[in-house]
Amino acid sequence: MSLMQISDPLDKSTNEKKFVVGIDFGTTNSLVTKYSEGNFNFFKSGSEEIIPTIISISSNNELSIGKKPTKNSLEISSVKRFIGLSDEEQKILSKKYNYNLTIKDNMTAFEFHGNKFSIIDISSKIFEYLKEIAENQENKQLYGAVITVPAYFNDTQRQAVKNAALLADIKVLRLINEPTSAAIAYGLESKNQGKYIVYDLGGGTFDVSVLSLEKGIFRVLSTDGDTMLGGDDIDFLISEWLLKKYDELANLSRSKLKQYSKLLKEKFNESSHQVIENIEGCKVTIDIKEFDKIISPIIDKTIKIVQSAILESKVSISEIESVILVGGSSRISMIKRLLRNKLNCNILDDIDPDKVVAQGAAIQAEILSGNTKEDILLLDVLPLSLGIETMGDLSEKIIPRNTSIPITAKKTFTTFKDGQSKLLVHVIQGERELVSDCKSLGKIILDNIPPMISGMPRIEVEFQIDADGILSVTATELNSQSRATTTIKPTFGLSEEDISNMISEANETADEDKNARRLNESKIEAKRVIYALEQALSSDGNDLLSESEYNDIVTELGHLKSLVKSDNYEQIDNQIKNLEDKSEFYVERRMNKSINSLITGRGVDDVL
Repeated sequence: MSLMQISDPLDKSTNEKKFVVGIDFGTTNSLVTKYSEGNFNFFKSGSEEIIPTIISISSNNELSIGKKPTKNSLEISSVKRFIGLSDEEQKILSKKYNYNLTIKDNMTAFEFHGNKFSIIDISSKIFEYLKEIAENQENKQLYGAVITVPAYFNDTQRQAVKNAALLADIKVLRLINEPTSAAIAYGLESKNQGKYIVYDLGGGTFDVSVLSLEKGIFRVLSTDGDTMLGGDDIDFLISEWLLKKYDELANLSRSKLKQYSKLLKEKFNESSHQVIENIEGCKVTIDIKEFDKIISPIIDKTIKIVQSAILESKVSISEIESVILVGGSSRISMIKRLLRNKLNCNILDDIDPDKVVAQGAAIQAEILSGNTKEDILLLDVLPLSLGIETMGDLSEKIIPRNTSIPITAKKTFTTFKDGQSKLLVHVIQGERELVSDCKSLGKIILDNIPPMISGMPRIEVEFQIDADGILSVTATELNSQSRATTTIKPTFGLSEEDISNMISEANETADEDKNARRLNESKIEAKRVIYALEQALSSDGNDLLSESEYNDIVTELGHLKSLVKSDNYEQIDNQIKNLEDKSEFYVERRMNKSINSLITGRGVDDVL
């Protein structure tokens, strides 16, 4: 007799809501908040809800989060910018922040007084602190969190954030793109529908997404951005201006200079036309025109990215109802003026731009935990196409850019050579036609392929992207069911140049790439024909061909071999056809030979 487990109707524990939070892990500031029945509770560090993403390391190896560094301590800020970058990229970026970098466990690490702290170590300490203040103030153990990431974070960067949270003993319910998180907050509060742009200018990253909000469905139509563009860069430009104009400030430390630059930035709002500030005894005067001129290189760059995202979304400017502003730097009056002028639409900043991302994440956490019956269908998109390398340095896209995720996609491939027992699956990211122009993400090897003639094996490559944007790749030889699978964890992320130029380069070089692909396809086909014909000639060419016939085919083969080295695909294609025509009779003789060998010595009943 089977047993049925019945819960005690008086047991309230089964109905107890799980303690879940949304975490906005920012470059400059971080927030952790809980959502319940329409209300948000932001957990505080001291008296502050907005917690600086700063970690200070004292000379005796003591760490403190979100506090101003004491004397003889190392301040590490903007750690999010270092996540997922290659060692070389981290070294270049560290010069901007005057950090000393070393190696710890084969990973780049910050060094101070002989102590080493990896990027993951530092990030996990921040997550650990956010978890601690939430649990202490709620007086409950944290069940899980939804953590926000920039939309343009690639697989490496997403995985690094997830690993840092897991190291802090936080159950990651989902990674969610920051612009999408903001849309969730606005979608639930204002119940708006239509086409929207999320303009997210944070401390270290810039994201823009074009969204369609309809009947509770959030659909991301396109996304663009730059992981190396943000308020930090605006502060840097202001700092450079201060140093250039006021010699008295030359002795200020970089951190102090940044502090005052941020202060000047924040003082410029809709009503401010001139700011006069006493900085270390120096009277600094700056008007709105001068301020706009200083920061325009950064703001203009964001506007170009917005225009690119709109173009990619295939939405006309007239369809855009509003722009949702996200991130502290989005308060700058110049941004609002330019967006209104360029897009002729409303600016939504009803919700605090510093808090809106965390609010959306907290709402999503409540839904995923089952604490609320509110139903939101969230369809995020892939920012860049994913595919694999095929013969001839060709990129074969498996999941195109701006495909809604989560998603599973498959394509079937085959071998190039007879008897091939292994296959290298090289996973790439990007929009270009040639692999050399795309980003390498990782490689897996499928072995134990049964020896077969080329073209016979059927190798299915499956890409699976989960709701967090993490990619898993599986390669299967369908005849033998030999399989290789992996979660792609590339060794480095997209650089600033990669991100900002990938899509624009693909558009600018579309015709060039098309011709390059066409040429490489012709060369691959030529090599296939050469290989097959040479194998055949070595096998039975002398038996089936006269000397003159043999020499004629070899001569045409030589012409094709020489043309393969050229850049004229039309000539290559013509010579392939010419060679096939000239050797057609030889192919027929080989087929007849095969048939005769099969039926020789056998009766009609054996054959039929």
